[in-house]
Parts: sequence; C-alpha cells; structure tokens
Amino acid sequence: MKKALIVLTEAYADWEVSYIAPELAMTQQFEINTVSLESPQVTSIGQLKTNIDYTIDQVTEPFDALIIIGGNSWGNLEDDRLLNLIRTSLDNNVVVGAICGAVDYFARNGLLTGFKHTGNDQKHWTTETYNQYINYEDFIVQDSVRDRHLITSNGSNSIDFCFNILEALNVIDSEQAEQNKTFYKLGYTAYKEKYGEIGG
Repeated sequence: MKKALIVLTEAYADWEVSYIAPELAMTQQFEINTVSLESPQVTSIGQLKTNIDYTIDQVTEPFDALIIIGGNSWGNLEDDRLLNLIRTSLDNNVVVGAICGAVDYFARNGLLTGFKHTGNDQKHWTTETYNQYINYEDFIVQDSVRDRHLITSNGSNSIDFCFNILEALNVIDSEQAEQNKTFYKLGYTAYKEKYGEIGG
C-alpha cells in the first residue's frame, strides 16, 4: 500500500482537500494520513474539526505523496521542520502538491526554484519577504501547473489540483483525468453528452 500525507494547518481550506482525499482513497492504492505542525486536532475555515494522524515530528516512514493544503495560517508561518520535509521530498522526487496559501510558503522559502509553477498572485512575491523567490519567469498564469513531481495551484481550482496529482502518481492517465474534470466542473449532464454514461 502506498502512502500519502496531507498537511493541514489551523484554519485550513476544507474545499481544497475535498477532491484529492476521496479520489486517492478510491484508487484503493493509498493509505492517507493527515499531518499537522503541532495539534492533534485542527479546525478548518468551515469549522470542521479534523483529528490528525501525525504531528510533523512523528513523520518518519517513507511516503509517496506530500500534499500541502492552503488556508488562513500561511501568511507568517515559519517552520523549519516543514521546510525540511518539503525540501527533502522534492529532492527525492516524491510527488508534492501545494495549493493556495501553501504556494506562498513555497515561494517565500525558495522551494519553487527550478520548477514551473503557479499561485494566487505573483505580485505579492516581489517584496523583501520573498527574497528567496528567484525564478519569476517560471510562473505560469494557469489555475494549476504540474512540472514533473511538483503540482501547484491557486485556491480556485482544487479539481485540477487533484487530477494533476493523480497523474503525477501514475494512477490515472491524461484522458481519464480530462473526463473526470469535465464531470466535476460541468456536471453529469454535460459529461454524458460528451462521453456517454459513466463507465460506459
């Protein structure tokens, strides 16, 4: 069984995890564990209380995916343990996903260097706070971007974020990913008109 870690901070954006977690689970290939920085329980923006499997100090086992969910705690967040976990994962070609405010954290700490990427608003990355962000030319104006094993997304498109991660993990091909995106974005009626019955 493969393993995926999903990092949730206090006031995490619950909608940003709402596609990737069940889609990973439905592959029946992944054990999914949640990780927080400190607390055994975090509360989402929507006031959903989530019990956490591991604090970051307890992450020791190998894993196949590291997924960092955005939210309202990323503005001034600094944590060397998280930074080291992400950097080591990228260096070891683990599939890493970051969405919304989590991408800001990546930019602020130089974790996007060498990767094409997107995010909420690159204009905010040009201040002294983001002095480690050096590859402005690699920013792509799209909702979600996959470059090898790094997937970045702005906060508006958790659907593309989800299926870019699944493609990077080789559990879905690009054709099936596009079909699934159609289903979730346009609804069953539009899907049926384009592809026919689900599973047909």
